Amino acid sequence: AVESNSTNTTAKEELPPKKEVLPANRFELELEFIQCLASPAYLHHLATTGVLQDVEFLDYLEYLLYWKQPHYIKYLSFPHCLYFLELLIDSSTFRRELANISFRNFVHEQQFYSWQHRARNLYGQGLTVEEKDTEKEDDDAEGGTNTLNDESTNNNDNNSTAGNKADDDDTIMKDEMEDTVM
Repeated sequence: AVESNSTNTTAKEELPPKKEVLPANRFELELEFIQCLASPAYLHHLATTGVLQDVEFLDYLEYLLYWKQPHYIKYLSFPHCLYFLELLIDSSTFRRELANISFRNFVHEQQFYSWQHRARNLYGQGLTVEEKDTEKEDDDAEGGTNTLNDESTNNNDNNSTAGNKADDDDTIMKDEMEDTVM
């Protein structure tokens, strides 16, 4: 009976390892996951659940670095995910601090400021402080822009000017609100 047990264990050891079956939608799953890494709230969740301390999970994060290759990076909508991916892999301090809500909020604010800077400087959206000041000085030099009280213009001109002025005021007000956040 002892001999048959040793024969059975030897036979079990010689079996080829099972092939790991990967899902057909692996690309979509990994794309969705890596883009979730751009969310400080999600990173905070991973930190508070202890996942960021798991060695196997950190190995998986290292595997995901292939998304930095040009063939894959073009599919990413949130490039911050790659920056956070590198921080998660390289910095144990970053992984540890993500569990603190104040640090999560700080990271989120910095991400917002980065997006705001990019929108203003690369895409030209919004007025800079200097442009707003110049626009206000031009309005003052012209004697104001209130055309509703000017009786020399007809009602159609008044309505279109007032509508454009209201749109400009809304844009400036939004920009001023953003400046107060900074």
